[in-house]
Amino acid sequence: MKIMQEKKIARKNIYSGQIIDVYQDQVEFPNKKQSSREVVKHSGGVSIIAENEAGKVLMIKQYRYPVDEIIYEIPAGKLEAKEELLDCAKRELREETGYTAQKFKKLFEFYPTPGYSSETIYIYQAQDLSFVGRDLDEGEYIEVVPKTKSELKELFQAGKIKDSKTLIAVMHYLGDF
Repeated sequence: MKIMQEKKIARKNIYSGQIIDVYQDQVEFPNKKQSSREVVKHSGGVSIIAENEAGKVLMIKQYRYPVDEIIYEIPAGKLEAKEELLDCAKRELREETGYTAQKFKKLFEFYPTPGYSSETIYIYQAQDLSFVGRDLDEGEYIEVVPKTKSELKELFQAGKIKDSKTLIAVMHYLGDF
Protein backbone atom coordinates (compact mmCIF):
# COMPACT_ATOMS: atom_id res chain seq x y z
CA MET A 1 0.00 0.00 0.00
CA LYS A 2 1.33 3.40 -0.95
CA ILE A 3 1.54 5.85 1.95
CA MET A 4 -0.32 9.06 1.22
CA GLN A 5 -0.27 12.38 2.98
CA GLU A 6 -3.22 13.78 4.84
CA LYS A 7 -4.45 17.22 3.82
CA LYS A 8 -5.24 19.83 6.48
CA ILE A 9 -8.58 21.43 5.68
CA ALA A 10 -9.22 23.37 8.91
CA ARG A 11 -7.40 24.38 12.08
CA LYS A 12 -8.78 25.48 15.44
CA ASN A 13 -6.50 26.97 18.09
CA ILE A 14 -7.22 25.29 21.42
CA TYR A 15 -4.46 26.81 23.55
CA SER A 16 -1.53 29.22 23.13
CA GLY A 17 1.16 29.22 25.80
CA GLN A 18 4.77 30.19 26.40
CA ILE A 19 6.15 26.82 25.33
CA ILE A 20 3.46 25.16 23.23
CA ASP A 21 0.39 25.88 21.15
CA VAL A 22 -2.31 23.23 20.80
CA TYR A 23 -4.48 22.88 17.71
CA GLN A 24 -7.28 20.64 16.56
CA ASP A 25 -6.93 20.10 12.82
CA GLN A 26 -9.50 18.63 10.49
CA VAL A 27 -7.75 16.46 7.88
CA GLU A 28 -8.78 14.71 4.72
CA PHE A 29 -7.45 11.31 3.72
CA PRO A 30 -6.63 10.36 0.12
CA ASN A 31 -9.97 8.48 0.00
CA LYS A 32 -11.72 11.81 0.84
CA LYS A 33 -12.82 10.68 4.32
CA GLN A 34 -12.09 13.10 7.15
CA SER A 35 -10.77 12.91 10.68
CA SER A 36 -9.36 15.21 13.34
CA ARG A 37 -5.83 15.50 14.66
CA GLU A 38 -4.68 17.13 17.89
CA VAL A 39 -1.34 18.83 17.31
CA VAL A 40 1.08 20.32 19.80
CA LYS A 41 3.21 22.97 18.10
CA HIS A 42 6.64 23.42 19.69
CA SER A 43 9.56 25.52 18.48
CA GLY A 44 12.02 22.68 18.99
CA GLY A 45 15.12 22.46 21.09
CA VAL A 46 18.81 21.80 21.17
CA SER A 47 20.66 19.33 23.38
CA ILE A 48 24.39 19.12 23.90
CA ILE A 49 26.63 16.19 24.69
CA ALA A 50 29.77 17.84 26.07
CA GLU A 51 32.91 16.20 27.41
CA ASN A 52 35.01 18.24 29.86
CA GLU A 53 38.80 18.36 30.23
CA ALA A 54 38.70 15.30 32.50
CA GLY A 55 36.95 13.25 29.80
CA LYS A 56 33.59 13.27 31.58
CA VAL A 57 30.25 14.04 29.95
CA LEU A 58 28.46 16.98 31.53
CA MET A 59 25.15 15.64 32.77
CA ILE A 60 22.70 17.65 34.77
CA LYS A 61 20.14 16.64 37.36
CA GLN A 62 16.99 18.65 37.73
CA TYR A 63 13.45 18.31 38.97
CA ARG A 64 10.85 17.98 36.23
CA TYR A 65 7.37 18.92 37.40
CA PRO A 66 5.33 16.93 34.82
CA VAL A 67 6.92 13.63 35.95
CA ASP A 68 7.44 14.75 39.57
CA GLU A 69 10.99 13.45 39.62
CA ILE A 70 14.61 14.56 39.63
CA ILE A 71 16.10 13.21 36.42
CA TYR A 72 19.41 12.99 34.57
CA GLU A 73 19.66 14.96 31.34
CA ILE A 74 22.21 16.44 29.02
CA PRO A 75 22.16 20.26 28.82
CA ALA A 76 19.30 21.39 26.60
CA GLY A 77 16.87 24.14 25.91
CA LYS A 78 14.07 25.47 23.77
CA LEU A 79 14.78 27.37 20.59
CA GLU A 80 13.73 30.98 20.90
CA ALA A 81 11.94 32.75 18.04
CA LYS A 82 14.31 33.16 15.06
CA GLU A 83 17.26 31.79 17.09
CA GLU A 84 19.92 29.85 15.18
CA LEU A 85 20.50 26.26 16.31
CA LEU A 86 24.18 26.81 17.12
CA ASP A 87 23.41 29.96 19.11
CA CYS A 88 20.88 28.00 21.16
CA ALA A 89 23.43 25.23 21.80
CA LYS A 90 26.05 27.74 22.97
CA ARG A 91 23.55 29.59 25.18
CA GLU A 92 22.16 26.48 26.86
CA LEU A 93 25.59 24.91 27.48
CA ARG A 94 26.77 28.07 29.22
CA GLU A 95 23.55 28.74 31.14
CA GLU A 96 23.16 25.24 32.51
CA THR A 97 26.77 24.08 33.00
CA GLY A 98 28.90 27.23 33.01
CA TYR A 99 31.00 25.98 30.10
CA THR A 100 31.69 27.38 26.66
CA ALA A 101 33.15 25.30 23.84
CA GLN A 102 35.57 26.00 21.02
CA LYS A 103 33.99 23.37 18.75
CA PHE A 104 30.38 22.42 18.14
CA LYS A 105 29.24 19.73 15.75
CA LYS A 106 25.63 18.94 14.88
CA LEU A 107 25.25 15.17 15.23
CA PHE A 108 21.60 14.49 14.32
CA GLU A 109 18.00 15.48 14.87
CA PHE A 110 14.90 13.55 15.81
CA TYR A 111 11.17 13.87 16.53
CA PRO A 112 10.47 12.82 20.14
CA THR A 113 6.70 12.39 19.68
CA PRO A 114 5.66 12.80 16.01
CA GLY A 115 2.23 11.31 16.64
CA TYR A 116 1.01 14.57 18.16
CA SER A 117 3.88 17.09 18.34
CA SER A 118 5.87 19.11 15.79
CA GLU A 119 8.90 19.29 18.13
CA THR A 120 12.32 18.55 16.64
CA ILE A 121 15.34 18.09 18.90
CA TYR A 122 18.82 18.77 17.52
CA ILE A 123 21.75 17.01 19.19
CA TYR A 124 25.13 18.75 19.20
CA GLN A 125 28.54 17.65 20.41
CA ALA A 126 30.67 20.28 22.18
CA GLN A 127 34.44 19.97 22.54
CA ASP A 128 37.36 21.97 23.95
CA LEU A 129 35.42 23.31 26.92
CA SER A 130 36.29 26.21 29.19
CA PHE A 131 34.51 26.99 32.44
CA VAL A 132 33.26 30.59 32.56
CA GLY A 133 30.43 30.38 35.13
CA ARG A 134 26.76 29.46 34.99
CA ASP A 135 23.87 31.74 34.18
CA LEU A 136 20.72 29.80 35.14
CA ASP A 137 17.27 31.01 34.11
CA GLU A 138 14.85 32.11 36.82
CA GLY A 139 13.37 29.02 38.44
CA GLU A 140 16.10 26.63 37.26
CA TYR A 141 17.75 24.56 39.97
CA ILE A 142 20.28 22.35 38.27
CA GLU A 143 23.13 20.22 39.57
CA VAL A 144 25.96 19.51 37.13
CA VAL A 145 27.13 15.90 37.49
CA PRO A 146 30.00 14.97 35.14
CA LYS A 147 30.06 11.25 34.29
CA THR A 148 32.68 8.96 32.77
CA LYS A 149 31.75 6.61 29.93
CA SER A 150 31.52 3.70 32.35
CA GLU A 151 29.34 5.70 34.75
CA LEU A 152 27.04 6.68 31.85
CA LYS A 153 26.78 3.05 30.81
CA GLU A 154 25.90 2.06 34.39
CA LEU A 155 23.20 4.76 34.58
CA PHE A 156 21.82 3.63 31.22
CA GLN A 157 21.76 -0.05 32.10
CA ALA A 158 20.19 0.64 35.50
CA GLY A 159 17.34 2.57 33.88
CA LYS A 160 18.36 5.81 35.60
CA ILE A 161 18.28 7.84 32.37
CA LYS A 162 14.64 8.34 31.42
CA ASP A 163 14.74 11.47 29.29
CA SER A 164 14.47 10.59 25.58
CA LYS A 165 16.94 13.16 24.23
CA THR A 166 19.49 12.06 26.81
CA LEU A 167 18.93 8.36 26.15
CA ILE A 168 19.43 8.83 22.41
CA ALA A 169 22.50 11.06 22.80
CA VAL A 170 24.12 8.74 25.38
CA MET A 171 23.53 5.67 23.20
CA HIS A 172 25.13 7.52 20.28
CA TYR A 173 28.05 8.64 22.46
CA LEU A 174 28.69 5.18 23.89
CA GLY A 175 28.35 3.68 20.45
CA ASP A 176 28.01 0.09 21.62
CA PHE A 177 24.28 -0.27 22.10
